[in-house]
Amino acid sequence: MTDKIKKKEKVIYGHLFALGYNGQLPFKGDDRFQHKYCVCKRKVPNGIKPYREINALSDQAKKAIAQNYTVTFTGEDGVSSVVEFKKDHKTDFFQIGRSTETIIDYIVIDTIPGEKNNIKAALKQSTISRYACRLVVDRSPPYHTRLFSGGFNSKNRIVLKESAPQWTSSTKFSDGLTTNGVLLMHPKNTWGKSMRPGVWREVSISGDVFGLRCSRSAKQRGKTTELSNILQDGSLIDLCGVVLLWRTIGGMAKSPTFSDLEKQQEALNSLNAQCPVGLITLRFKKKKMNIDLTDPYVYTTCGHVHGYHKWGMKPGVTSDTEDYYDKRICTFCEQEGYFVSLKFGMEPAFYIDNGPATHCFVPCGHVTTEATVKYWSQVPLPHGKDHFSSLCPFCSVPLDGREGYVRLIFQTLVEPVREVLL
Repeated sequence: MTDKIKKKEKVIYGHLFALGYNGQLPFKGDDRFQHKYCVCKRKVPNGIKPYREINALSDQAKKAIAQNYTVTFTGEDGVSSVVEFKKDHKTDFFQIGRSTETIIDYIVIDTIPGEKNNIKAALKQSTISRYACRLVVDRSPPYHTRLFSGGFNSKNRIVLKESAPQWTSSTKFSDGLTTNGVLLMHPKNTWGKSMRPGVWREVSISGDVFGLRCSRSAKQRGKTTELSNILQDGSLIDLCGVVLLWRTIGGMAKSPTFSDLEKQQEALNSLNAQCPVGLITLRFKKKKMNIDLTDPYVYTTCGHVHGYHKWGMKPGVTSDTEDYYDKRICTFCEQEGYFVSLKFGMEPAFYIDNGPATHCFVPCGHVTTEATVKYWSQVPLPHGKDHFSSLCPFCSVPLDGREGYVRLIFQTLVEPVREVLL
């Protein structure tokens, strides 16, 4: 009797997470279209690497374009050249973009800030390229993952528009940037409380890293840098419409699990916090369908937590109002602030640590740890074509207030929440 052959465990290189989604998409779609994508080792390597550069009008170029992966460049002198790629059995490559063609491994769409119930209707136009970028991963440990701008189309070609920066080199192959660019930011220090935001740079077709252009789609490239295109735990990738977070397996092992976050919710519920107005016990719920008097709300200036109440609501303002943020005077300390619903941050990848849930982002009300709000409130995320703003990672709403977050103050029959949880 033959022994059963054990299935080989899947080798996971890492995960990509789209910022602005609190653990899931608001609707079901293609398996390649999710809020996160697992980059796994392929059964058969599909890697490619640059092989040679030839004149675009030559017979060799025509043959290469018909048979292999190629990138076509138009130099400053108007002469076109073709960089031909050949197979590389030591790497796997993955493509990311807006296109739904089978050549795209991870389909991404523009992130709409806030609630995303009408997200499909809002995506009539997009600034994300159909073939935005690609990852090339070493198949051997430590599985270095490199980022390159531009992706190959269904004919295995990358053809840069004339408006995109392109240049020739005496020592390397020709290179260029895509029209709206692919931006990369590596954090300083390893993932954790000591981590700080890095500086945004731009990645080229060949994977070189440059400073930012004077504007997103400017013709002139930025200054040359020595920064590597190898992703590290916490690296951010901006595709002009969506920001992706790269997390390694080792890094995720130190992050809280979904089960840990559910326990955090129960820890807050165990406080039996009271609403100072309605004197009702407040509860965080796994699924919130309609407004309930027991739902926790917060005044975002002072952090005092209440249940839902209509005291101090301005005439004509309802919870159904688009971009709804109800500004009122706190009944506890009489400071004016937004009165918003508290929602638990349920994407573990965005958490900087596994500490107690004591803070929330302002003005959206996503509850998370102190280290998490402090880090993300310092990260300048691309917002629009040429603007940078601090955003809530769970919903992509621009942060407001003095710091972009507030410590939660619960009224309990026992000790304050901070002392109980710590």
